[in-house]
Parts: sequence; structure tokens; C-alpha cells
Amino acid sequence: MEQSAQPQEDDGWDTNTRILHWLLVGTVTFQLLSSLFMADVPTQFLFPIHELIGLATGACVVVFWIHVSRNGDLRILLPWNQAGAAAIGRDLFGLLRGRLPPAGRRVGLSSFVHGLGLLALTGSGFTGLILFFLAPLGSHAGPSDAVDFTNMSLDHKFFGELIWAYLIGHVLFALLHQFRSGHVLGGIFRFPSEKRPGAD
Repeated sequence: MEQSAQPQEDDGWDTNTRILHWLLVGTVTFQLLSSLFMADVPTQFLFPIHELIGLATGACVVVFWIHVSRNGDLRILLPWNQAGAAAIGRDLFGLLRGRLPPAGRRVGLSSFVHGLGLLALTGSGFTGLILFFLAPLGSHAGPSDAVDFTNMSLDHKFFGELIWAYLIGHVLFALLHQFRSGHVLGGIFRFPSEKRPGAD
């Protein structure tokens, strides 16, 4: 009955998930850090680099959506049904009582937050792509529609702030789990040759 006391975690992430995860870690981290400095005149050279890396990040996000759709992880990342809401509620209740939600490949709070992070990345990539077409790479002239550009920039900034919040929370909880159980980080760092249990 008390499953949360002895959570059964499936942290055997497959190799493709790990590769996509680390591609996103690298590209998204660069995007977030570069966005902090692009407003300064001496660092305007970062803008075209930010655009190019942004296109690569967007491609990784698209591939990640395809991957999680094909391996059945959408139901874990976006458990928008009664059973999923109940599992998230149990994890939230446990968190309020000082118990960390179980990590790993399961329906619950941690995977749901991962799904929200993926949605934030998607929103950032979509708005960034629109900005790319409004102000093409290497363009020094003002965008054709300054109002649209400004509004889309604000939307892009909003998604960027969500990603900052997600990234900070994600790292903090991963470290907390690592200190508590000592094996959570291994679930995403390992590259075993065998397939994840249950994978075809």
C-alpha cells in the first residue's frame, strides 16, 4: 500500500535518451548564458551564434518529441489524466511532508516537471524560430515589423525565464536525490549496451 516508501524506479534510460538529454543540456545552457550578455554592444557578436545554436537546439527538441512519442514516454512526461493527476498529487503530498518524490521513469511529479520543461523548451524554440525569420541571420537592419518583433521577443524571454526556473530546480532536485540515494545521476550518465527493461 505504501509504495512511496519503497519506490520502484526505472532509471534505465536508453542510450538515445541520454544522447538527446546531453545535447539539450549543452545547447540550452549556451543559449541561456549567451542571452545574459547579448544586450551589451561589445558582445553583439553572440547574437548570430545564439541564432545558430538556437536552430540546433530546436532540432534537438523536435527529435526528442519524436523519440519520446515512439518509445511511449509521452504518457509519463505528460500524464494529463485522472491517474496521472492522482500520482502527482501523492508526490506533492509526500513532498510537503519532507519526502522527495521518486525519480526515474515513472508517472509522477518529477516526470511531469520534465514534461513541463520540454513544453517550455518547445515554446522557446518556436518563438525563437519566428524571431529568426523576422530578423534573419546576419541582418543589421531593423526587422520589417518592429511591433511583432518586440512582442515575440517578450514571449521568447518569458519561455527563457521558465527554462531558467526549470533548470535550477532540476539540478537541485537531482543533487538532493543523489545525496539521498547515491544512484540517480548514474541513470542519465551511464551508457550501457543493453536495452532498457521493457524496451523493444
